[in-house]
Amino acid sequence: MAKRAVLIGINRHKFPGADLRGCVNDVVNMTGVLTQVYGFAKSDIVTLTDFAATKKAIQTAIRALVTGARKGDVLYLHYSGHGANVPDKNGDEADGRDEILCPTDLDWKSPITDDWLRATFNRLKAGVSLTVVMDCCHSGTNTRALLPPDAPSIPRYLPNPWDLMAVESGRRLRGAVRVGMHAASRAARRRSDVVNVDIPEVLVTGCRDTQTSADAYLGGSFNGALTYNLVASIKEKKGKLTYRDLHTLTKGRLAKGKFDQVPQLEGRKEHLDLPFLSPIV
Repeated sequence: MAKRAVLIGINRHKFPGADLRGCVNDVVNMTGVLTQVYGFAKSDIVTLTDFAATKKAIQTAIRALVTGARKGDVLYLHYSGHGANVPDKNGDEADGRDEILCPTDLDWKSPITDDWLRATFNRLKAGVSLTVVMDCCHSGTNTRALLPPDAPSIPRYLPNPWDLMAVESGRRLRGAVRVGMHAASRAARRRSDVVNVDIPEVLVTGCRDTQTSADAYLGGSFNGALTYNLVASIKEKKGKLTYRDLHTLTKGRLAKGKFDQVPQLEGRKEHLDLPFLSPIV
């Protein structure tokens, strides 16, 4: 049984006004948890941060993580950075939007889409455990702009150029769109923050589709609110908790810290009841 991970944290971008502050710290904190609590070897953890986290590097790392796995392996993918959405090109989105990750060299015309991620995750072999944590958001109000660098908390959402042009021209946009990394339907996620859905991975996202994930000052440094509280929950229980337990504890910590965001958990019921980062048996 192999344990392998890809951790992505992007504070720095190659265009002005988009920088965050806590994403690299998220990678550092998750590396500590994986090695010290769950027995991952550092040599089996690929980290991509800031200007190293290009579109090509991210796709290469994720593809290798998934396609190189064998039955019994435990895989972990963590993304901390901006999310965004763009017009859907193939008509598979009910809201007409594809949700995307934002690499440091983001090209709005050729992004990393939720369609690409879904196609990649669906190549996972039977018996492989894949956990995906997305500490970002893919929706936001039509008036949200990037905040100044001294703001105490920054939403991890990047408005795309077409939406900005629409706002500037006075046209009304849809206020919030579904988080495309979610596999469950919007209606199902309205009913519960834990949704049973037939996907190969277990998916944790930072917020509901009407919210944003915060990049905030916590514990003496900037961190992603989701990742910071996820790590704290794991350490509190010394790693001995199920996915459902982890979601409940993290959700409670975020609420106690007065964060509006509510984390979402999705996957097959039998997977959600397994211990966090355990093999599928």
